[in-house]
Amino acid sequence: MKSVNNITALLLLNVGLVFLLSCCRKNAPQLSTDLPGKGRPAVINLLTPKSNTVLTCGDSVAVKFTRLNPDIHLDSVVVFPGKEKPVTYQNGQNEIHWPTAESRVGQVTLRIVFYYNDSLTDSHNVSLVLLSDITPKKYSYRIIRKFPHDDQAYTQGLVYSDGFLYESTGLEGKSSLRIVDIATGKPMKMVNLPTQYFGEGIALYNDQIYQITYKSQVGFIYDKKTLSQIRSFDYQIKEGWGLTSDGQHLIMSDGSAQLFIIEPEFFTQTDRVEVFDNKGMIPSLNEIEFIKGKILANVYGESYIVIIDPLTGKVLGKAGLEDLMPAGFKGDYGRVLNGIAYNPQTGHLYVTGKNWPVLFEIELIPSL
Repeated sequence: MKSVNNITALLLLNVGLVFLLSCCRKNAPQLSTDLPGKGRPAVINLLTPKSNTVLTCGDSVAVKFTRLNPDIHLDSVVVFPGKEKPVTYQNGQNEIHWPTAESRVGQVTLRIVFYYNDSLTDSHNVSLVLLSDITPKKYSYRIIRKFPHDDQAYTQGLVYSDGFLYESTGLEGKSSLRIVDIATGKPMKMVNLPTQYFGEGIALYNDQIYQITYKSQVGFIYDKKTLSQIRSFDYQIKEGWGLTSDGQHLIMSDGSAQLFIIEPEFFTQTDRVEVFDNKGMIPSLNEIEFIKGKILANVYGESYIVIIDPLTGKVLGKAGLEDLMPAGFKGDYGRVLNGIAYNPQTGHLYVTGKNWPVLFEIELIPSL
């Protein structure tokens, strides 16, 4: 009987608490979870530019709009063009112009913010595509010398320094880093990567060799002279293709039209540039080499090199190297042109390809 009375008392107590809490909720003030400005009606109708408009650098982009509420006082309009400096307009006109001459090429998201009634804003985002305003200069070449090259080397990265070539090769189970005697094409030193890694591009930075891998998102740092591994590092970019250095940063390609600017100590991405010419994007950027403020890049599957302004992403030139392709290799994606190294003493390039039996020393010649 005692236990029954206890259960009855507990039930009555729970009912009373539920009733009390429901009363408190009814009388308590309701806190809004809405974000500031949520539900505020738009006050500006943006007429132009329209999303996905294709423009050319140098074009003046008209920002046209109408006020949906004629009573608002428009204080200013600010255009935020991606990572470029914002442009502020203080006039009260219904059309302003954003200049694109100093912008990078590629896909740009304009954020247009209208400031009105002292402290309120109305924001609009528009995606645009900017083509280069430069027609790439054409280059021919002159063969200076031919050297033997290991036809078992699936060349992924190539760097010249102090009379030697540093070469990275790919494929799982066959990937390596080598110091190569140019005259013979034979490795003087070589280290093999663990079999799970597919070696990709390399770059020389502060007397160390950085090497990235294809899909593992792991890279390695080696002593330049001994090829002893110093440490490994991870990165967030999904695929590693090409790698080079401008002396301060590392620059990486991932097989797209993008170049990633990398901080060398922790291999963190600090910036990104898209590569476009006057007709559109240049995808499949592969092995890359920084030369005198410009980047030369192989385009995977193609027999030409593009010359890129790394500050804007504009393609400045194009060198067709089709005639260097060994007989029978054309159309074989396992034997494409790949590998660019620069000799600063002569100004010449060393170029080769995947499993090519020959390395060429060439001089690029700009067309008149």
